[in-house]
Amino acid sequence: MKVNKSFLALFLSMILVLTACGGEKSNSQSNKGTDSKQAQGVTSDEILIGHIAPQTGNAAIYDLVRKGIDSYFKYVNENGGVNGRKLKLIAYDDQYQPAKTVQAAKRLVEEEKVFAMVANVGTAPNLAIKDYIIEKGIPMVLTGTGVDAFVNPPIANYMGSDIVNYGIEAQIFLDYAVNELGAKKIALSYQNDDYGKAILEVLKKSIKNYPDVKIVTEVKFLATDTEFSSQAQKLQEADPDTILHFSIPVPAANMKKALHKIGVTEPNFIVSSVGANDNNLFKLAGDEVWEGTYSAAAYPMPEMVPDDKEMQLFVERFSKDYPNDPTAGLSQVGWASAQVLVEAIKRTGDELTWKNFLDTFYTFDNWQDSIYSGVTFSKDNHFGLSSMVMTQAKNGKILPITEAISFDPATGKVIK
Repeated sequence: MKVNKSFLALFLSMILVLTACGGEKSNSQSNKGTDSKQAQGVTSDEILIGHIAPQTGNAAIYDLVRKGIDSYFKYVNENGGVNGRKLKLIAYDDQYQPAKTVQAAKRLVEEEKVFAMVANVGTAPNLAIKDYIIEKGIPMVLTGTGVDAFVNPPIANYMGSDIVNYGIEAQIFLDYAVNELGAKKIALSYQNDDYGKAILEVLKKSIKNYPDVKIVTEVKFLATDTEFSSQAQKLQEADPDTILHFSIPVPAANMKKALHKIGVTEPNFIVSSVGANDNNLFKLAGDEVWEGTYSAAAYPMPEMVPDDKEMQLFVERFSKDYPNDPTAGLSQVGWASAQVLVEAIKRTGDELTWKNFLDTFYTFDNWQDSIYSGVTFSKDNHFGLSSMVMTQAKNGKILPITEAISFDPATGKVIK
């Protein structure tokens, strides 16, 4: 049979094209770091990093996290990048709405093709994308929530949270309230979502360890609520000596204002770190209203450690990039999270696959070269942060009032 040379040439060309396409597909599916020297989002001179958080809306204060990340990335890039590559931050606004978080995550992973994500804000928003992120295998570094769902038991591509675990924090709060503040009648005030409910469950179990202490009432609200008069009234009627409040900043400020308005000022008011560890609360609630509020932090406020070189760098650089924003609180979370991310990239070296990158986190053993007090990971410990100090709002500042309190994941015990 005689074969037409033109047809044969065309046929061979098609085979070559299909083979090439097959090779490209193999590389694109090697994002988990098994078949390629680089994962998606990595080129010879750039690394794409994603971030999802509120930039507008009721929770817009969390945009300070993005600004902290951005500021550190700018500093790193101006000093040569990481192993010769510059960092590019791609951040989307989800307004603290899980449905928008899902849309943003898919855009970042499938369209922008980021290498990793860092410090995504919020429990409910992060839970909304958890299954998708696990399926895709993309590294999630220091997720912006302290619930167990992302770290206990460990998940291969989830490395830590940018705040101390909520369950750990709640138990520290309860212990501090009982043993240091003499609490006997405790009221629970919580955000009615996955974040608040998880903490509520921990506290109801932990309260059994204190037979002389009881929960006198529970009040709930939404993160988007602005009116808290009915909750304040219910708290007043219960007459607690201590109120444990768990929410993001704006609801925390509004609750404290509602209580202050009806004269409820005597109970100790302890607020979760995600809702209180920022000097902006004095503006949101009012100086007099926020005065005396207790909370906790995984890092000190800048004014408390004026000689710390890492903190000095943060204050100097962030003030330059964002002169109208505070250098205490949520901006520190973004900066510190970016420090951990960059250190992991640096330790990974040139072959920046997802597997190599994630394995690198197991080399962190109480790493203290960031503004966090210490960062630790192991195959059995994905918490990342395990130390914090109790704080109190005094004279327009958030001040530490205890030494560092640590948690040992191996024993499940709080260590003072």
